[in-house]
Amino acid sequence: KAALRLYPPAPINIRFCKTTTTLPRGGGPDGSSPTLIRRGMPVAYSVYHMQRRKDLYGPDAGVFRPERWQDSSLADIKWGYLPFNGGPRVCLGKDFALMLASYGIARIIQAFPRIALPPGEKWEEPGSERQQLTLVLSSADGCRVTLA
Repeated sequence: KAALRLYPPAPINIRFCKTTTTLPRGGGPDGSSPTLIRRGMPVAYSVYHMQRRKDLYGPDAGVFRPERWQDSSLADIKWGYLPFNGGPRVCLGKDFALMLASYGIARIIQAFPRIALPPGEKWEEPGSERQQLTLVLSSADGCRVTLA
């Protein structure tokens, strides 16, 4: 969950409003007034930013800390964690993607039990690297490792 929270496969998404409605905030000069959303209007949202909310994940929301999921504090997070979106529009490939990634990682570790940084390559804290944000999220500079 920690990796998918910080590196969602589809970091930005868009939906079209089916009926005219209002969002409780986001309008006005300070962003605290309601916002009118008319039928047919596009509504874009950033899963990348939603999953880094300090009000949900704490002051270290941008830090890769898998242990944050070990207790029950995030058990009722609902729409605060949606790397594959949710509801009736949840990603159809979610289960396949998770299975394929798990299998791929397991096979790499089986074939190469020693994975290290190449000589001269500096360690970067997860989340501090340059990222390329398009339809999908990827490392802008790649990930160089030695496999042995």
